[in-house]
Amino acid sequence: MKALKTVAVALGITLGALVVIPLVVLAGLFVWLKLTEESDEEALELDQETV
Repeated sequence: MKALKTVAVALGITLGALVVIPLVVLAGLFVWLKLTEESDEEALELDQETV
């Protein structure tokens, strides 16, 4: 019975990791996109001022 409980816990942790890890990666990509988007807009504003 203890082995079955151990397997169930391991399966739960594995399934949790399969859900959490991609969400963390997507959140990181979203933050990176927002940070680079702001710097691109600043570069475009500087280009327009020099023209």
